[in-house]
Amino acid sequence: MRWVVGFIFFKIAFGLLSVMLPIYITQSLSGGNLTIWGIMAATATFLAIPFSFLWGYLCDTTQRYRFFILMSFAAVTLLLYVFSLTTNLLMLGFLYTLIAIFEVAHEPPKNVLIAETYSHGEWKKGFARYEAWTELGWIVGLLLGFLLAALSLANSTILLICAFLSLASFLASAIFVMDPALIFERGLVSIEKSISLVQRGSMLLTKEDTDTHVLEEFKLENPSALCIGLVLFALATSIFFTPLPVFFARKPLTLPTSIVFILFILNSSSCFIGYLLTQGKANNSEGSGSIKKIALLRSLLVLLPIFVILPVSQFLGGIALSIIVLVAMGLVYAFYSVSVLSLSMEVIPRGKAGLFTALAGAGSAIGCFAGPLIAENFGFQYTFIASAACFLLSFVAFKKFE
Repeated sequence: MRWVVGFIFFKIAFGLLSVMLPIYITQSLSGGNLTIWGIMAATATFLAIPFSFLWGYLCDTTQRYRFFILMSFAAVTLLLYVFSLTTNLLMLGFLYTLIAIFEVAHEPPKNVLIAETYSHGEWKKGFARYEAWTELGWIVGLLLGFLLAALSLANSTILLICAFLSLASFLASAIFVMDPALIFERGLVSIEKSISLVQRGSMLLTKEDTDTHVLEEFKLENPSALCIGLVLFALATSIFFTPLPVFFARKPLTLPTSIVFILFILNSSSCFIGYLLTQGKANNSEGSGSIKKIALLRSLLVLLPIFVILPVSQFLGGIALSIIVLVAMGLVYAFYSVSVLSLSMEVIPRGKAGLFTALAGAGSAIGCFAGPLIAENFGFQYTFIASAACFLLSFVAFKKFE
C-alpha cells in the first residue's frame, strides 16, 4: 500500500487545521464566534454531500480512481493557498466550502482501492491498515500544530504550511497511486450474498432446517437502519467534537492552544492504537455487533465532561479526566470506523460508492451547526447531552439493522 503515502501528507495538513481553524475563527478574527464557525462548518459539509454522490458515481462509472484522487489533492492545495491570503470571514467561508467539496472527492475512490486491493475476508484488515497510517499523519499534524502554536507563528504562515503539505500529497499520489488492473471484488461479494440468501431460502422451503437461528439469518438486512445509524453516529460525533477545542480554551479550563493540541494528539494516538489492534481481526461478520456496542459506549463517554470534568475543572484533575475521556473516545472510534467501512462496502452497491461519505457528511453537517450553536447559547453541558442522545439513537438504529 505505497499509495497511502500521499494520504498521510493530506492528513497531516487537516490534523493541523482541525484545532487551529476553530480557535483562529473564534479568537483572532473580527466578528468571529462559535456560531459563525458552526455556520461555516455546517454549510461546507452540507454542500459537499451531493458532491460525495457525484464523485462516487463518476469514479465507479469511469473506473478512473487515480484521476479523482489527484484532482482532490490539487484543488485543495490551490484553495488552501488562497485561504491563507485573506482574513475576510465571508471569503473564508466560501473558500472553506470549496475545500470541503473537493476534499471529499478522494474518499469514494480510496474506499474502492482498498476493497479491490484486499479479498473480502481481509477488508477490515485493509481499512484498519489505511486508517492506522493516516491517523499517524493526523497525529503528526497535531504535533506540528503544537510546535507552531508554541512558536507563536502567524496564522497565514500556518495555512501556507498546510497548502504545501497538500501539494506533497498530490505529488506522492501522482507517483504511487494506480488504478486497479481488475475491478471485481465487490461484484463477487454481491454474488456470494445472493447465493447465500437463495441457499438459506431453499433450506427453509424444503424444511431441511427450521431452527430459529436459520430463520433469523434469513431475515433481510435493513440497509435503511444502517444508513440512519451512520447519520446519527456522525451527528453525535460532530456535535461533540466541533466546539470541543473552544471548550478547552474557554473558562473554566482556559487551556493554552498548545495544550489543546496535546489533548487532541492523545485522542488521535489512542485511535491509532485502536487501528493497530483492529488489524488482527479480519472477520467482517463481527461488524454490525461491534458498531452497536460502540455507539452505546460513546453515549456514556460524552456525558463524563458534565458530571466529572466540569466539577473539578479548577484543578489538575480536570485535565487528567479530559485525557481519559479523549483517549477512550479515540480507541473505540477506531473499531467503529473499520467495522462500518467494511460493512458499507458490502451493503452499498457499485455505482454508489459515495453514499457512505454522503451519509456521514449529512450527520456531520448538522452537528457542525448544532454543536457550536447549542454551546454558544445554552452552554457546553447541553451540547454534550445532545451528543449523548444522538449516540443512543444510533445504537437503536444499528440494533434494528442486525
